[in-house]
Amino acid sequence: MNTDIPRGPVRVLTIASFITTVGSGLYLAGSMLFFTRVVGLSVTGVSAGLAVSTFVGLLSGLPLGAVADRVGPRGLYVATQGIQAVAMFLFPTAHSFAGFLTLVTVAAIGQRGAQAVSGALIARLSEPGQRTRVRGYLRAVTNLGLGIGAAAAGIALQLNSTAGYTLLILANGLSFLAAAGLLLMIPSVDPVPRPPGTRRMEAMWDRPYLALSLLCGAIAFQYDVVSLILPLWLVSHTEAPRWWLSALLVVNTAVVVLFQVRATRGVRGPLPAATALRGAGFLSLAGCTVLAFASGVSAPVAAALLLVGVLLLSSGELGLAAGAFEISFTLAPEHAQGQYQGTFNLADGVVRAASPVVLTTLCLQWGRPGWVVLGVILALCGLATRPLTRWALATRTFPAPEAPAPVG
Repeated sequence: MNTDIPRGPVRVLTIASFITTVGSGLYLAGSMLFFTRVVGLSVTGVSAGLAVSTFVGLLSGLPLGAVADRVGPRGLYVATQGIQAVAMFLFPTAHSFAGFLTLVTVAAIGQRGAQAVSGALIARLSEPGQRTRVRGYLRAVTNLGLGIGAAAAGIALQLNSTAGYTLLILANGLSFLAAAGLLLMIPSVDPVPRPPGTRRMEAMWDRPYLALSLLCGAIAFQYDVVSLILPLWLVSHTEAPRWWLSALLVVNTAVVVLFQVRATRGVRGPLPAATALRGAGFLSLAGCTVLAFASGVSAPVAAALLLVGVLLLSSGELGLAAGAFEISFTLAPEHAQGQYQGTFNLADGVVRAASPVVLTTLCLQWGRPGWVVLGVILALCGLATRPLTRWALATRTFPAPEAPAPVG
């Protein structure tokens, strides 16, 4: 990871994000076991509750982002951390589906709201040309923190006890509490006044922005290829050893941690962002094609092809993240960064909700042809981003942005 660490309030934001993602790594590794073995729910009940909470959380990002535009993002961002902390601390008291559903929904609202509000906060703390770079730092830190948290959770998983699983949940709550305390060190920033005559929820009427958000969500299927489909493909359709999966996931994380910031350097403005997204689409095509041919070959060849495929997809992730960050910031007016970030996350999330069904059908049921079809779809989505970006540029003007809050 680049050692040019952000300073001042942005550094505080980065440290807070690292702390919460370590906690999230602990939570993700042990939450299903906690809910089934400690709370006493069925796997079906947990899955249904998570689906409902995810949907509600998606809907919450836009209104919370709009509130951040009106009252300022710092205080609201602190509140989202507190909301998630409270939900985590109360989970051990939930011994019914209704209690679980209530708390997991509250946590999802805090999580999705935090994504939109943090975007507005970054916009107010950073120079316009540095926002994508800051988001790149945060993404690298997020992947590092999740990896550390998931590895640390192995101790509790090995103990296989009620106390161990409960400790993972409470530790996640403490991470949110610690982050909220750190975020209070960031000076409060005033909202940018809304120009007269603009709609209150203008992001939802911005058709080119919505279209680009949806396309970014489609290209982001490549994230789920690595996390969701690759394990099933390796185990059931290739001769590669199962332990190789862990190595592949470590490679994917390492690429993001080491190179995400560097990938943002040449992405300055909407059109370069579209170029990065186009490249991500073609890398996805190459990666999916290589992964397809890992089936039906010897174990060493399969392992090598899987490694090359993951490297290609991971490289595509870098361009996708950099391009999506830049698009989401630069095409949003300064007075409405919160609601635009919320809209971007909503559109992206709605599309990605379909990824498990789409990827399972194409890659696992159709096999090799399905992988190629998926790659072609992602490449076409990447190609479509440039004309859509030109459309977006033709529909707006870019007044001089408000000065950001002092950093450092």
